[in-house]
Amino acid sequence: MKSCAPMLVVRPETSRALGAFWRNLGHTMVTTYGQAHGLEVDMADLSFDQLSDKIGPDTRAAVFSLYIDDFDRGIAIARDLKASHPGITTFVGGPHATMVGGQDVLRVTDAFDYVGVGDCLPEAMPIIAEACRGRSLPENRVITGSTFDARMDSLSPDYAIWGADRYFPLFPVEFSRGCRQRCPFCTDPVLRRGLAVDPVERTMRTVEGLVRRHGPICVRFVDSSLSSLGSDLDVLLDALITANLPVTWSAFAYPHDMTLDLASRMAAAGCRAVFMGIETMAQGVRTGKHHTKHPEEIARSVEVLHANGIFVHGNFIIGLPGETPDTVSETLDGLRTVQFDSVGGGPFYLAPGSTFARRPSKFGIDVFDPEWQLRAHQNFYEPIPYFRTATLTQLEMRELATRFQKEVEDSQLGCWNLSDFAVLCWLSIGGDINDLKRLWSARRSDLSDDARHVMDVLKERSTEASSSECRAEDFVALATRVAHVQSVQQSHST
Repeated sequence: MKSCAPMLVVRPETSRALGAFWRNLGHTMVTTYGQAHGLEVDMADLSFDQLSDKIGPDTRAAVFSLYIDDFDRGIAIARDLKASHPGITTFVGGPHATMVGGQDVLRVTDAFDYVGVGDCLPEAMPIIAEACRGRSLPENRVITGSTFDARMDSLSPDYAIWGADRYFPLFPVEFSRGCRQRCPFCTDPVLRRGLAVDPVERTMRTVEGLVRRHGPICVRFVDSSLSSLGSDLDVLLDALITANLPVTWSAFAYPHDMTLDLASRMAAAGCRAVFMGIETMAQGVRTGKHHTKHPEEIARSVEVLHANGIFVHGNFIIGLPGETPDTVSETLDGLRTVQFDSVGGGPFYLAPGSTFARRPSKFGIDVFDPEWQLRAHQNFYEPIPYFRTATLTQLEMRELATRFQKEVEDSQLGCWNLSDFAVLCWLSIGGDINDLKRLWSARRSDLSDDARHVMDVLKERSTEASSSECRAEDFVALATRVAHVQSVQQSHST
């Protein structure tokens, strides 16, 4: 009979093709805390692993860290686990559990025995450890942190649980937690109050340790807005520049933060790409108070980033309160004056716990389903109409988002949805950004079979990707070969 780790971290099959090849930070930290409590921990990454190969009579606890897009799948896996292994205690945490709220998660499903809310790993792990050791557990099934104020983890992430061959040499690193912007559509204020920043020395130890183990790497800073950290960011940039590590990175940024000096220092520290949440360029549309809608200011920020060799993705939300077909046209007109490398976005939806969701009438939002938040994870991709704004229904939002994408592509206002994440994946295997942009914009029929498959995954076309004969385990190696072929072909042509 096989012997399995007492603590199993379960990662459901990713809903987006590219996400399968990314080391998720939430799962990383759950594993790190478990090992710090003396537990043997294993991971079932179900994009690659069979759950039956990872679970056995010694497995006492199954832990899930879930987002809105994999919450429904996590419920199904946890329910099956409890049915097939009655002795297992199931735990769930992550952003969606926090947004919905612990008691409401227990209303949604009986698949989880305990729900972690907020930044509660220090409080949750002793209970998980007790479950792994077969000891009695508390009656209160909702685990919360000592405070809802933002706080950083006291432990540095240990990424070893992920192995190497399956994943891009790209690592999530968190320098800060929380956001100063507090936008009314955003989930960040729901997850925690305020802002916490990691000591620069600890962040640098994490990055230096990754370089020692893996050599040249890419890092995605997962902070809600790295560019808004002011003096804390200055100290981090100074440390990265002084260390001169073989690290390429990207981050979230705001146009109003960007100056020529900041862009220059970011580039000197290894930044090659940023993700900018623009949301809209129309004056009548409701966004966060720090979101500039002035095309000239956005254009200046993109220009200073480009002057320092930094790729810029601009992201938009179609359908925010005040949106109309005319405001979408206004945003598209603004886009024509800004030279984004990439443009992406999609229709607006209500995020559980957000300012829009808590005070809908203030913003002209009419909610039809009083319990929509309990079904948000089911409505994420194919929503049953549950709200409208004063100007648009959800169907109209989706139609306008489709029109927005078509106009961006037809007018060549940037690669469609080539985000900083896909750019970092490509850079991490030795690819060139200009080669990637050419592949991204090429007709699918003009690509080789290998290049077509790689683009299908990078573009999140999961249906095409899953039908390929190339096994998921081989994808990173295949992408590396395609990147190399593109580099050779381009050098010959020049």
